[in-house]
Amino acid sequence: MTEEVKEVEESEEGNILDNLNRRDFIKGAAAAVGGIAFSSLAATNFEAAAAEGQDYVIVSEVVKGGSGAVGPPCGLTDTFKKGEQIVWHAVLFSGNTGEKINDHEEVVDRGLKVQVKLENGDTVDLNHSEHPPDETPRIYYWAGGYKISPGVPAGKMTYEITAEDKEGRMGKLEMFGDKEVDTFPHSLTIEEK
Repeated sequence: MTEEVKEVEESEEGNILDNLNRRDFIKGAAAAVGGIAFSSLAATNFEAAAAEGQDYVIVSEVVKGGSGAVGPPCGLTDTFKKGEQIVWHAVLFSGNTGEKINDHEEVVDRGLKVQVKLENGDTVDLNHSEHPPDETPRIYYWAGGYKISPGVPAGKMTYEITAEDKEGRMGKLEMFGDKEVDTFPHSLTIEEK
């Protein structure tokens, strides 16, 4: 075997191992979000981040907001009635190191912006702030809500969440998939009130 071929094979093997280790690391970091703020039903783009080299891993869940809620607010759900509020919660991790990016000063320094884009073209800006605002323990995460207007069609609605910093580094959580299959939270179900 020539030295050049041997170097290429060793380089490819190293890249494969790095990607596998990175994927496992990111998966573990995303799973570590659990507990106080995020359920086991949280969705993440850790596979895409590991495979595509995305800069940010997004871990997100969807809950019912207090505005216009039919039933108790803050419960995990993928089904909403018109007039209710959909609320997204999210936490970011570095796609390179798996480190949680949740220090508010660091978020500001990076110029991070997180946004939900609904399939109908509407967008929701998520804000990084302390939750709950009036109780303890208080933790930081991204949150934003969308009140479902009467004009939004009933049925399935998909969305995506993007994170981008001032340097143009990005992460994208795409919730597409089969709209006919109720897989939480691939698509949200919007019902008549």
